[in-house]
Amino acid sequence: MLRHLIKKGLRQLALFLATALVFEYANSANNVAQAAIIVPETRYVFDSKYYASAYPEIADAYGKSFDALLKHYVTIGKWEGRVAYEGAPTYQTQVVTSDMDSLSTSASPEVSTPAIPVADDGIYKALFIGNSITIHPLCSSWWGSWGMAATSPENDYVHQTVAGLTSLYNLVDYDVVGFSTWERSNVRSKILPNLDATLSKDYDLVVIQVGENIKSMKTFESDYETLVSYVKQSVPNAKVVLVGDFWRMSGRDNVKRTVAMRQGCDYVELSSIRGTAGYTPGIGARVGGDDGRTHRVNDSAVAIHPNDRAMKYIADGIVSAVGNNIGQ
Repeated sequence: MLRHLIKKGLRQLALFLATALVFEYANSANNVAQAAIIVPETRYVFDSKYYASAYPEIADAYGKSFDALLKHYVTIGKWEGRVAYEGAPTYQTQVVTSDMDSLSTSASPEVSTPAIPVADDGIYKALFIGNSITIHPLCSSWWGSWGMAATSPENDYVHQTVAGLTSLYNLVDYDVVGFSTWERSNVRSKILPNLDATLSKDYDLVVIQVGENIKSMKTFESDYETLVSYVKQSVPNAKVVLVGDFWRMSGRDNVKRTVAMRQGCDYVELSSIRGTAGYTPGIGARVGGDDGRTHRVNDSAVAIHPNDRAMKYIADGIVSAVGNNIGQ
């Protein structure tokens, strides 16, 4: 009986958090706190039936379909204090934000300019949201639970960014979200509420690195801007930095650059290293693994990821953006 109650309690906690903590990196540096590696649940936490029942006026105005109610929540409802599912925590607005219902690629929403992030507790908090370049779990062709193709954890762009931030702040705390699921076209807005628990933390910096795996541009611009706006609204005091595309696809990088400009975000441009020799490991490169052994890259998909040099280029761009903000 006790075991059943414990399991039930854990399930309820998981629903409330809407995320799964995979593991934490323990960093030996005195000025770097532990880092949580987070993978949002694959099931959608947004409950359209609950939303329609709890807010009948919204259902009357927008309809009761999942997509219509979800759109209302991620563009307006959350900022009005409505919740995605029964028992979810209510979002507390920290700054005045724009009405996002009119968000489109043709009309730029008003954005607020956050203050230079200085944590009250003396800790600089960073969040990294990205695909396999940011974090990739172990699989048959990859042996380390960090940014794919980096030779070791400290050499991926996340860890190199954190190392750079320690030169600017006394103590750095950071979380990493594996968000490659968002890149599937039928998932994008549906999974945004799954980030709510993570985005409830008062981050000083949020880095968004997604898009490389998107092939169809049909809804990419609106989906990407919705993602960026959702993050900015959720963490209004954070500096948001967008990372450009590492792989070449016509139009994709222009979309990200344009959204960065419209949303008032810093942008890390990768065009000068994209497709350039010396910035990917290639087949046969040696990389480390969680097992402490050295492995050879034997998969073409891994071989085209950023190597340590490219990871440093990305990290330097992010740290520079943060440093420029401090200088101003």
